[in-house]
Amino acid sequence: MPITSKGSRPRARVSGPCVCSSPWRQKPLFYLCTLLVLVQSTTVLGALELQLDEEQPAGTIVGDISAGLPPGEIGGLYFISDHESTGVSNDLNIDETTGIITTARRLDREQRDHYSFIAVTMTGVTVEVSITVIDINDHAPVFPKKNAVLKIPEHTAVGTRFSLEPATDADKDQLTTQGYAIREGNIGQAFRLETKRAANKVLYLDLVVNGLLDREKRSLYTMVLEAFDGGSPRRMGSMTLEVTVTDINDHAPVFNQTRYHAIISEMSQYINNSSFSGVITLNRPLDYELKRVHELVVQARDNASQPEVTNAFVTIHVRDYNDNQPTMTIIFLSEDGSPRISEGAQPGQYVARISVTDPDYGEYANVNVSLEGGDGKFALTTKDSIIYLIYVDQVLDREERDSYDLRVMATDSGTPPLRAESSFTIQVTDVNDNPPLFDQQAYRQTIPEVVYPGSFVLQVTARDKDQGPNGDVRYSLLKGKNSHSDWFSIDKVTGIITTASALDFESEPAPSVTVVATDNGRPPLSSTAKVDIVLQDVNDNTPVFSSNFYNASIKENTPAGTCFLEVSATDEDRGSFGAISYILGSGSGSPAPTHFTIDKETGQICTSTICNIITAMELADVILCTHNILFELARVRVSVVDINDNRPTFYPVLYTVSLSTHSAPGTSVVKVTANDPDAGENGRVTYRTVPAGGTDSFIFPTSSTGVISLSRSLHGKANTVISMVISAEDGGGLTAPVNARVNVSVVGGSVASPVFDQAQYFFTVLEDVLRGTAVGVVRAAAKTGASKDIFYSISSGDPDGYFTVDSASGTIRTALPLDHETCPSRDLEIQARSGSPPAYGTSRVRITISDVNDNAPTFLPSSSESLLLPEITKMGTVIYSIQATDKDSGHNGQLSFNLVSAGAAGSSGQRTFGVDRGSGEVRLIGTLSYESVPRYDLQVVAKDGGAPQLSSTFTLVVHIQAQDAQGPNFDTLTYRVELRENTPLNTRFLQVRALNREASGTGGSSSSSSSSSISYRLRPDGDAAGFGIMPDSGWLFVRSSLDREVKDMYLLTVLATSGPGGTGRTGSATVRVTVTDENDNSPRLSQERVFLAVRENLLAGTGFGRVSATDRDAGLNARLTYRLLHTDRHFQINSQTGEISTRLALDREQQSSYQLVVVVQDGGTPPRSATGTAHISVLDENDHAPSFTHARPDRELLHQVMEGLPSGTVLGTVTAKDPDEGENGTVYYSLSGESSVQFQPLVKVCLTSVSSS
Repeated sequence: MPITSKGSRPRARVSGPCVCSSPWRQKPLFYLCTLLVLVQSTTVLGALELQLDEEQPAGTIVGDISAGLPPGEIGGLYFISDHESTGVSNDLNIDETTGIITTARRLDREQRDHYSFIAVTMTGVTVEVSITVIDINDHAPVFPKKNAVLKIPEHTAVGTRFSLEPATDADKDQLTTQGYAIREGNIGQAFRLETKRAANKVLYLDLVVNGLLDREKRSLYTMVLEAFDGGSPRRMGSMTLEVTVTDINDHAPVFNQTRYHAIISEMSQYINNSSFSGVITLNRPLDYELKRVHELVVQARDNASQPEVTNAFVTIHVRDYNDNQPTMTIIFLSEDGSPRISEGAQPGQYVARISVTDPDYGEYANVNVSLEGGDGKFALTTKDSIIYLIYVDQVLDREERDSYDLRVMATDSGTPPLRAESSFTIQVTDVNDNPPLFDQQAYRQTIPEVVYPGSFVLQVTARDKDQGPNGDVRYSLLKGKNSHSDWFSIDKVTGIITTASALDFESEPAPSVTVVATDNGRPPLSSTAKVDIVLQDVNDNTPVFSSNFYNASIKENTPAGTCFLEVSATDEDRGSFGAISYILGSGSGSPAPTHFTIDKETGQICTSTICNIITAMELADVILCTHNILFELARVRVSVVDINDNRPTFYPVLYTVSLSTHSAPGTSVVKVTANDPDAGENGRVTYRTVPAGGTDSFIFPTSSTGVISLSRSLHGKANTVISMVISAEDGGGLTAPVNARVNVSVVGGSVASPVFDQAQYFFTVLEDVLRGTAVGVVRAAAKTGASKDIFYSISSGDPDGYFTVDSASGTIRTALPLDHETCPSRDLEIQARSGSPPAYGTSRVRITISDVNDNAPTFLPSSSESLLLPEITKMGTVIYSIQATDKDSGHNGQLSFNLVSAGAAGSSGQRTFGVDRGSGEVRLIGTLSYESVPRYDLQVVAKDGGAPQLSSTFTLVVHIQAQDAQGPNFDTLTYRVELRENTPLNTRFLQVRALNREASGTGGSSSSSSSSSISYRLRPDGDAAGFGIMPDSGWLFVRSSLDREVKDMYLLTVLATSGPGGTGRTGSATVRVTVTDENDNSPRLSQERVFLAVRENLLAGTGFGRVSATDRDAGLNARLTYRLLHTDRHFQINSQTGEISTRLALDREQQSSYQLVVVVQDGGTPPRSATGTAHISVLDENDHAPSFTHARPDRELLHQVMEGLPSGTVLGTVTAKDPDEGENGTVYYSLSGESSVQFQPLVKVCLTSVSSS
């Protein structure tokens, strides 16, 4: 370290306190005081200035005090004087003897940069020593923050300054911060740095914008700023500055083109869309016919406070779409403008004028018009394709056909074409060109000799094919001397001939009259018919059966229509009064037996259905022999004798079970079951095995038990499946059509069967759920607890296939519609299998089918009844007990009764009668008066307890019998009669008779006179509208068409009034008309085309689908049977249920689809039928292994290859085929063997290449 001295110069005295060096501190005080006196009395003679670099190690020599002595002075002992705050004593070591100054420690200029003290020699010479610590570059510039953030708006002017915090450096002068630089990140020289040193010697820093800032091009600059000092080498510090260029609204939106063109169909769907997407959408429908081009100005604006806006022009052309139907205007050319034409119109006469227009343009407006219907009687013509004319093309005959259904269709030329159509019916008006014609030229009728005047004789019918007045027929009797026309009269409208006066058998036993039928045409046309009337005696004898009780037996399956018993009865009356008709009944008011019919004339009893052993306990039937009011009863008991007509049937057909190799001999394996519904020996089933290999380990069923047991140990047969085929035979020698198969999986002793989490499950499902509804889930687990490899199936308990189970999840679902009334519950056995060969576990599942209220109450034997009640009946008397039933169960089947109406009696009737809500007993709770209310029509509603409730109404007609009645009295209170539906109009079917009560004790003539003043009428109500009654004779006749499918029972009230003009007292009777069925409805399939699927290889007899049909008729006419139109060797159909099943195992590879024509036929005579088509797809099973096609399986395929070939060289092709479908038929290839590592196959193709090894 250099030491410098500037020589001696005059100095001021040293005064003030002083500090002596250590040697002097140990001298006596005397010496110290002497020195002080000397120092204060001397003058400064020298000065010494020294310099030393900072950070030198301790012990570094700073200088020698003697260098500062005046010339000639010799140093010696030095006394050092300094202040405590100068740091000399701490930082420096001064040798008082030699005057050598050294550092006591490393000096730091930044803490102290100067030292000074005074050294005094023993001679009193003073030296002022000044030591300056020279700075070295030991500090680097430091920014206040390592990271700084600055936001600058884009487009800030070049030269704009942004002050940054400066870096500081503890060094001084040239070694402090000398400058700044942008080391990195100044992309495009967008910024520069400018500095300025302030008075405090700090070098301040400004960031200056040096170029154009554009946020859209660059929004962020990350720069590293560097500060450096003046040392050598210089030190540097850095800071990261992130400059974010903030956005200003300096760009207007720019379209990619100034004008847009678009074409859109007028039929495009319209939607509402956001305005931010730029997509032009429709917000209302377009109409080419209203506007073809739309000009739009689209404006794009940004979201700034002062937004920028740009416009573009959009031209949208609307493309015409064929969206307008042609329109037609039809004007009929008849006088009143209605669609009609006279049957006398000549060919070529115009019927209607049609004008056609279409609002569309171009080819869409070209319209073609066509005419359909009319059976060629009408045609269409046009001259300009705008106006069309319909004209008569062939001669018309209204009697052949009185109307024609025409349809005019106008079709445009669009794609797809639109069309308008108009259907109308042309009525052919009548001309009087046909005379009335009787349905027979001669009539013959037999009537009793004693009948009341006005009694019905017969009805003649003449029909006129003409219409309107031309077809209105009026009847009259031709007067003549010997015609006895004065005995009879004829109703000019109905043609009903009645007696006009008393008849005389003795004067003329067979009178005849001539009836004239005349129409109302101009001129009128007429015809005649002869009526011969034979008089007979009156009916006064009751029929008598030859026996009161009959026993009969028939064999089961006796064909329908087989007659097995003839009953007979005799009547002593002659003629028609001795004619007997037979009717079947039940004897308890319930409906007649459905299994039998009786010939009304011969009394032969025949089967109406095929009876089986189930109906063997047939109830005793009552045979009703009747003629008008007189009748007799007899009983017949029919026994059904069983025949062996049923084969045993296995259910299930497939039995699967697993056995452990540890199972002991004698273990029961499985029980097979076949059912035979026959009785006795015919129904006893024995089981045998069909010989097959691998079954020597089992004891097979040879009796009726069907139990298969283990006969020997299964050791050594692990992982095998033993299959057995079991046959069943009944006591009559019939065998099961399909044998049962038993598959026994033999598993190792350590293999555990799947175990269900419950031994038995209980589920409930409503009967009205849809097919596919989930009922419940069963779960099983293997020994490891895993359940994903377990598969489920229904092994038994569901022969009809009401349920399915998902094989993977165990979810049980409905497969067919459910009915609580026929099947309230099912007990299923669910089987779970896992492993290969599979191990099986089972669990029981009881599914309860809950009732829903789907059946309304029904009354027994019918929904109406009538009775005669004396007016003196005591209050509280039960007059009738209503019997009703409801097929539903629980609350849905609990019935309550309520009296809702009493007919014309109104509220007084409800105060007169009451109904027990629980039992249905009708009681008299008030008093009766024939004069006040002679009849009550009680309406009783039976409601069930379901929600919502279902109800039915019972009608009880109560006739009040006066204690001393004077009104007409009917010969019976209730008449019952059957009428076939479709009975011709005006057909008479019953004559009612009433007598005046006051004449009951007089003679016949008096009675006759009294009865002649009685007039009959029907009480006007809903049921009476379809019937009429002759007021004089009491004959009932059909007035409107009967249709059993619409209404099958009518309850009529006949009123008989005495006195002239019907002004006297009135009596009443009830007529119950039952409409019997005619086979007038064909069966109707629920689906005319049904699509089914069945897996190949299923056992013969497996059902997989069904067809169903309904028939609106009743009884035999509605009993349906199913058959295949053509016998098929692959499939069969159950004649009763319509279920389609396999006859043999199917092979999809031979035939993958079938089409069957199904015929469903009712039991009517003649029968009606309908046909449908079943399309059957055969689903694939993986039942074929791939086979190579290059050669026989026992021969090798040789390929030669040269050594040294590169990897990937194709050597050859082998091909394998699999006839299965889909993934089952996809073939993958692999190599095996010792050299297989040197080759590799290409996946799914048959090329082999050399590998790199």
